Amino acid sequence: MNQKSKTSEVSVGYMRVSTTEDRQKLGLDVQRRKLQEANVTYLFGEAMSGRKDERPEFKKAIHKAKKLASEGKSVTFVVYKLDRLARKMSTLLSTLEELQRSGVAFRSLSENIDTSTPGGVLMMQLLGMFSEFEVNTLRARTKEALYQARLEGKQLGRPAVPAKTQEAIRKLYQNHAFSVETTAKKYGVSVRTVYRLAKSSGLSRRQPNFEASNS
Repeated sequence: MNQKSKTSEVSVGYMRVSTTEDRQKLGLDVQRRKLQEANVTYLFGEAMSGRKDERPEFKKAIHKAKKLASEGKSVTFVVYKLDRLARKMSTLLSTLEELQRSGVAFRSLSENIDTSTPGGVLMMQLLGMFSEFEVNTLRARTKEALYQARLEGKQLGRPAVPAKTQEAIRKLYQNHAFSVETTAKKYGVSVRTVYRLAKSSGLSRRQPNFEASNS
């Protein structure tokens, strides 16, 4: 972290590369230079995938921005590019919403986005709309694919348990030969499947005849 000044208007910069390779380090240098040129007050950086939500320096940067805002300062969270903040749209939007709730503005240098301006707010709203559209489109495609699979007679979910295996499971269950867990493991099915097969056949577990076995 690099502290430069303490004023009523402060900015927290975050930079990220995916790995510690030399080529990636150059990318980190570029981000650092751009953020310094933007006069960020506090600077955080790390080498970690943007698809990971658990990023130590990222969390520190967010926490710092929120803390400064709670102290009454005018805070802006700054990145060089949007994808440096997050690769996943869901993480990006949730982070921006979190910052907004805490009274922290957001600025991306490359995309020229600044949520302290009306244009920046509009851009964030558009990103949210596109994200929702993407989710709804994916959901619709999934439903269509499932419907088409059913029309074609394709089996969905786990493969059916063969009839012979079902019969063997029922016999073991009824005769109390093994525990339900052992039976499930023996035939490569879930415990729930064993109970389901037994219930569908109206079976109950016979108690072992200890008197007969001891006579």
